[in-house]
Amino acid sequence: MRRVVIAGGAGFFGRHVGELLRGLGVPSIVAGRSAEIRLDVEDRASLHTAIRPGDVVVDAAGPYQPRTAALVEVCCEVGADVIDLNESLVHARRIDALADRVRESGISVRSTCSAVSTVAAVLVRLSGVERPLRVSALVAPASRKTANPGTLRALLESVGTPIEVWRDGRFAPALGWREARTFSLPRRHAHLVASALPLTLPAVWPSLVTVDCWADASTPAANAILALAARASVLRTLAERALPLGGALARLLGTRHGAFAIEVEDERGGITRLALSAPKRSYLIAAAPAALAARALAQDSSGERGIVPVDRHVAADELVAYLHTLGIDLVRA
Repeated sequence: MRRVVIAGGAGFFGRHVGELLRGLGVPSIVAGRSAEIRLDVEDRASLHTAIRPGDVVVDAAGPYQPRTAALVEVCCEVGADVIDLNESLVHARRIDALADRVRESGISVRSTCSAVSTVAAVLVRLSGVERPLRVSALVAPASRKTANPGTLRALLESVGTPIEVWRDGRFAPALGWREARTFSLPRRHAHLVASALPLTLPAVWPSLVTVDCWADASTPAANAILALAARASVLRTLAERALPLGGALARLLGTRHGAFAIEVEDERGGITRLALSAPKRSYLIAAAPAALAARALAQDSSGERGIVPVDRHVAADELVAYLHTLGIDLVRA
């Protein structure tokens, strides 16, 4: 079995990827600035020292938006495969720009291997819609468990800032958290946020005309507060300063039940709704794809090379069956 190294393995999602890998019988090594392997994802010398040829590197070192592509570049030079949990469109484009270099190096890169992109692709496959026109995703976290500084900062990055969505078959500008809508499965009121979906899904389904992602803060009054912050820079500044307080309130008052859902619209206007939800540990929806992909690469180095499309990161039936063992069930309407 090849060595699995988790960059950012001491963080929230990195830690859970490691726990899932142990449950799957795959040992992993935590890497970070103060971990068993010292590694700084932005320091090339550090990366060269920590990563060996043949490693499987799971990149859980968010936030990704301010990052460079240094880790993937070094893995190309060393000969190590990469799986990342990124959902930033900016960072996804950085990785996508390395497609030729990744292919020539012979490594495998599974970028955005998490909820939103990989799980959304799995649910689109399970919808049975071969030529989808629209995919809308809902992120409804169990905020009582996930309201850590990293996830809160990632959420706030979308509030009132320019983002890109996929509309009329092309990238289109929007303002984060300025638009709202209600999903029926599960019943959640959500706001428009940034994600990598406008890049990852149309690459697999060219028929897509609209792709967007929506989030519910899952904490009483938080949606309304963030909607106000999205419309006034002074309120957004106050929200940034109040992040520690907001996190404390979310951990106290937020929901324990979390979900990830999509709506898939077909060519005749029919809508298929699918959701993965759980009364607890729903955050494992984001960690499970990376754990399964890491196990597959660790046990078999002959997997697909190059930058692997999101619908081929993990097998759809395998992921759903695995999530079921973790107490996370698929609902369809």
